Amino acid sequence: AALIPIATRAELLATLTIVSLHPGRPVGGSIAETALSVAGQAALAIDNARLYGQQKAFADAMQRSLLPQAPPELPGLELGDEYQSSARVEVGGDVYDYLTLGDGRLAVVLGDVMGHGVDATADMAMAKFVFRSLARDHRDPGEFLAAANEVVASEIAPGKFITMVELVIDAEHGEVACASAGHPPPRLVLPDGTVQEIAAGGLALGVDSQQDYETVRAAFPRGAIVVAYTDGVVEARRHGELFGLARFDALLAEQRALSPQKIAEAALAACRAWTDGELTDDFAVVVIKRAD
Repeated sequence: AALIPIATRAELLATLTIVSLHPGRPVGGSIAETALSVAGQAALAIDNARLYGQQKAFADAMQRSLLPQAPPELPGLELGDEYQSSARVEVGGDVYDYLTLGDGRLAVVLGDVMGHGVDATADMAMAKFVFRSLARDHRDPGEFLAAANEVVASEIAPGKFITMVELVIDAEHGEVACASAGHPPPRLVLPDGTVQEIAAGGLALGVDSQQDYETVRAAFPRGAIVVAYTDGVVEARRHGELFGLARFDALLAEQRALSPQKIAEAALAACRAWTDGELTDDFAVVVIKRAD
């Protein structure tokens, strides 16, 4: 018999035992060499699997540390959000945040940083800092994105960018203002189930430092909801087929009577089901409802 250790440099993981069924033919030669090779490959596979799990846990912790612990509580509004990282080990680039402005309106930002990994996390932190530092002084969404773009264009690595949408919600007067920097357009779901697109255009942040951004305004009646999301929601895939806007809109219309948090959870559950439980991109959605 021969005992072959399955080990890394740091520890013994297991032992591979090879027994000869013929007493006159001891284990050795090419058999031992093959066993050593297999043991080395097994050790590497086990070590990589452990490392993958550790990296994934670390990535999720980093990502979530940049997200709000809970939505704010504001008169006349109900809020919910949901985030889920993809099955990839790298840190994703989705970020969102809330800020109450001095006039009582709520500013909501949701962005998607190009790429994955540590660099994406640094850009996420920059996006959150830009929102927190500029949104109060630039209360119009278009003006905010223009100011944010100047900062991002001067700081982000060449060839990289951030898509972002900002919503400013006036619960008292029933209005939502929106500007977008290359981000998927928010959905406005009216009390009767009609779904409208809040279409605001503009290049992603960091592409052109002189870019202007249009502010689009829409009525926000009682019982309506507005939904911001990242492309990982509608681009969730099953055998190459996208989850798509039509399914997303249908889900929002069908679930509109639920609380915003339940709507966000339903959207995540639908995307998980569509992808057989394994998201291929980060999922982020923010749902705001004007109370009846």
